[in-house]
Amino acid sequence: MIFLFAALCIARLWRAESIFTCLGVGTWPLACLCLFALWLALQWSGVIPGLETADAFNTLQYLLATLTYVAAFSLVLLLVKSSAHVRWLMAVILASGVSQALIAIGLFASRATYIFLFMPFTQGTRATGTFANFDHLAGYMELCIPAGVGLMLAHMGSGENKTLNRREHMVNVLKFMMSGKMLVRLMLVIMVIALVLTRSRMGSVAFFTSMLVIGGIAMLRNPRLRIAAFWLILSLIVIDVVVIGQWVGIDHVVERLQNTALDNEHARGEETVEQRSQTPRQAFGMVIERPLSGFGAGSFYTVFPRFKSADKNSFWDHAHNDYVQLAAETGLVGLGLLATMVLMTIARILILWKEHEPRINRGVAFGVAMAICALLIHSWVDFNLQIPANALVFCVLLAVVWVLVPHTAATKEVINDIG
Repeated sequence: MIFLFAALCIARLWRAESIFTCLGVGTWPLACLCLFALWLALQWSGVIPGLETADAFNTLQYLLATLTYVAAFSLVLLLVKSSAHVRWLMAVILASGVSQALIAIGLFASRATYIFLFMPFTQGTRATGTFANFDHLAGYMELCIPAGVGLMLAHMGSGENKTLNRREHMVNVLKFMMSGKMLVRLMLVIMVIALVLTRSRMGSVAFFTSMLVIGGIAMLRNPRLRIAAFWLILSLIVIDVVVIGQWVGIDHVVERLQNTALDNEHARGEETVEQRSQTPRQAFGMVIERPLSGFGAGSFYTVFPRFKSADKNSFWDHAHNDYVQLAAETGLVGLGLLATMVLMTIARILILWKEHEPRINRGVAFGVAMAICALLIHSWVDFNLQIPANALVFCVLLAVVWVLVPHTAATKEVINDIG
């Protein structure tokens, strides 16, 4: 992907085209991501005293992964230039999620036991798909399901109040059943099944919380989106959770949540909130010792043993909290750059949510907002941003928002062209 981006830049320069002009307003969030990559490069090089990494090899791996995210973000800005391109990109993300969900469901049903890449896997208890951990499959579903939701809203009606008789209602239902929107709806059902089969507590909580929160905000802010969003969210709750969820075992997720105690004294078999928060709390000592620079991206495994308590005998690759781990490894500078990129994207979403915006803008903005909310919630107790597949899809979704042109900006461009 990095080489593809480099080749595209060379081609644009050969045709005397400005790369910054082609990137458009997406240059600003991309700049934050580029500065983050530069920060990691400085950590790895060690040219600045006090900024050197504690694990040069892992920092280099992290840097290469970040450069891939930069290339993916840039490629979206350079190649996705129309509403049709946006729909195709969202459809590809949706298809990727469905493929992963089908693999996860198939492996779960097989109850197979095997070794892959020197790691033992036992299927049939919790769905993992091609991921090493069920929580990361849940995180991937949290990103792909919103892409499908955004795609559906982009194709649904404008929400105009129009009185329909019984015959017209039946015709509309039949049209929906035979349209591509029904296929997308079935894909969403498959991905929700995979999400439930992961038995991930925070994955399920993050997804449904984001759906309700973002759905509520969208219905309050945008009357034209209100009806479509209401019926879609209602169908997700009723069909996917109540009906499909009971069939595939959502009661297991509920049981895990009920068995999650606050402290060790009330534990009933599940990891308690106290146990889950011990690692991030102890890792916060790394942030206190080197608040600005951090210990180097990817160095958590190397540095954390110095800060963990004596009762933690095993090794820890991650802090199980993306915010603490990013601050510990890249410092508040690195965390601040990534937070700025996300906040800028949220501000862009609020612009695209306005009532006069086209359906594609409102629908895709809804989906991306839902994905951001879900992943930010899940990141409090997990490390999905450390998983390349999840981080890559997250960057692509952020970039899609910057491709969409607000109605006001499009109107100004038309006026300028006429003038």
